[in-house]
Amino acid sequence: MEAGKKRESQLVIVTGLSLLSVILQARGWQYSSYLLNAAIVIGVLSIASDYVGTLIVKGWLKLAEWLGWLNSRILLSTIFFVFLFPIALLSRLFGKSNIQLKKPSGSIYTERNHTYTKEDLENIW
Repeated sequence: MEAGKKRESQLVIVTGLSLLSVILQARGWQYSSYLLNAAIVIGVLSIASDYVGTLIVKGWLKLAEWLGWLNSRILLSTIFFVFLFPIALLSRLFGKSNIQLKKPSGSIYTERNHTYTKEDLENIW
């Protein structure tokens, strides 16, 4: 990882923890000082040791990767069960299926008698 990107990530971590501490302290959360202390410790360790700073950034990126994995599962599951599943049930109850799951008796190809014109080829999409 580049030194500039690593320092930028460390600054984001320290700034984020500090800002979160200030916001939670304004809302009356009694443990907000722990976040500020963590921001100070992370900042001092990142400045004092390049190796520890690299470990902090790698841990932060692993946490972000894990949260991304978890959030995608939660969001996609929610979208599926809130929107797609009810629509599929309603479609099955009140309409015919648009996909051909059962093999037709004859050919699977549908015959289309269409004479192509110049306009068909001008904007094909």
